[in-house]
Formats: sequence, C-alpha cells, structure tokens
Amino acid sequence: MGGLSLSAGGLGGVNSVQAAQYGSNQSYSSGMGAVSSAFAGASTTPTMTTGEMIMPKHGFGVATWLGIGSIVLLVCIRRSLPN
Repeated sequence: MGGLSLSAGGLGGVNSVQAAQYGSNQSYSSGMGAVSSAFAGASTTPTMTTGEMIMPKHGFGVATWLGIGSIVLLVCIRRSLPN
C-alpha cells in the first residue's frame, strides 16, 4: 500500500493509492540507488574551486562581491561625512 486515500469524513471508504514519487522518470531509471550514490565513484556534480565559487556568474560569487562592494561603499560614505 503506497498511500492511503480517505474521503471527506471517511464516508467514501478507504482506497489504496499509488506511492508518491520524487524526481523524474530519468532519475528512477538511472540505476543509481541510495547505496551506490553514497559509495560509488565521483559525485555527479563536480565541486567548484574557490576561484570558481567567487566568480560573479554563481550565486555565492554575486553575494560575495555585493557584500564587499557594500562594505566599501559604507566606508567611503563614513569617511566623506564631517567629523
């Protein structure tokens, strides 16, 4: 029994329904199970180097450069204010 379907109030009886699937048909038919995914060979997505991570084409790089830019901007504004 993959799932259980109860009608409103239980008046319609109980029916067995198909189990929920997460992912696509391609991911199910790839032959990769939990054990082979965890212990077999290299990962499916290569790990980025530090230089690749801070490139502005990735989300982490955009956040890094925006953070650095905002700090520099705040320092410039602070120095431009009168004492």
